[in-house]
Amino acid sequence: MIDIDAARSLLEAARPAHGAIPEGTAWWRAWSVDPVFLVPVGLMAWWYAQGLLRWTSRSREHPAWRTGLFYTGVALLVMAMESPIDRLGVHEFSMHMVQHEALMMLAVPVMLLGAPTTPLLLGLPRWLRVGVVRPLAGRAWMRALYRGLTHPIVAVGSLTVTLWVWHLVPGWYEAAMLDQKVHDLEHFTMTAAAVLFWWNVIDPKPLHSRLNPPLRLLYMFAGTMPKQLLAAMLTYAPAPLYAYYEGVRGVLPGSALEDQELAGLIMWVPSGMTMLLGMGVVFFVWANRAEAAGRAEAQAFAAEAARASSASTKDA
Repeated sequence: MIDIDAARSLLEAARPAHGAIPEGTAWWRAWSVDPVFLVPVGLMAWWYAQGLLRWTSRSREHPAWRTGLFYTGVALLVMAMESPIDRLGVHEFSMHMVQHEALMMLAVPVMLLGAPTTPLLLGLPRWLRVGVVRPLAGRAWMRALYRGLTHPIVAVGSLTVTLWVWHLVPGWYEAAMLDQKVHDLEHFTMTAAAVLFWWNVIDPKPLHSRLNPPLRLLYMFAGTMPKQLLAAMLTYAPAPLYAYYEGVRGVLPGSALEDQELAGLIMWVPSGMTMLLGMGVVFFVWANRAEAAGRAEAQAFAAEAARASSASTKDA
């Protein structure tokens, strides 16, 4: 995919975008502490808690399990970005893939299941909520932008393009590994694409997906197929696609090609299983709602029949 000789020459003069694990250091001790990441995440967690405290008059339920899921998602986000997984990704493509999948397939959907919209908005400082967010939310162009970005076709397209561009456009993946700003951009775009994708699967109350359950199942299938194809390309490639991982010191056993095969399998199998689990949950919720609607209809019919029978008895 890229000029291997040129890339190797670049690697001789370059350093990884984020901290490599020093030789002789056990990888499980290679934790990171990045204030640029942790401060915004900490503020988000704080605003969510503050929003719950301020949300005294509730028009809908917000059970404790939603709060638990939100903070579980936050914990998964921190683990993906600050645990040894992050620095292992400097040395191993497979570990970088674990990080990306943890962000996109675990942290994002679990946080959305925590219905964060209302708590986060209520938790914002008043100057930000009233002076910035409220005026923007009232603008017609902002509402149109929201509808456009969350359109199912746009969401699936964003996820597909993001993954394919970063992995297959010559030089992009290498640039992310060698330039911290590009690396941050990679993580931001992947996380944003995941939010847009899962937004149409999970109802982030009080907002709702525009897709009914059957269309959500089709949407999830459509979203996972391009990713599975990309995973197969990584798994069955006859040679390493990224010279970067041929030029850095490995931490885990195996060659660069074997590491790439493992990365492809991580994108392929666990990701596919997560999507199948999500489809199963959507189908289960759909079946339960259909059953509840059927019971309600039967009860209404029985009540109407009882009233009719009572009226005919009185007439007799």
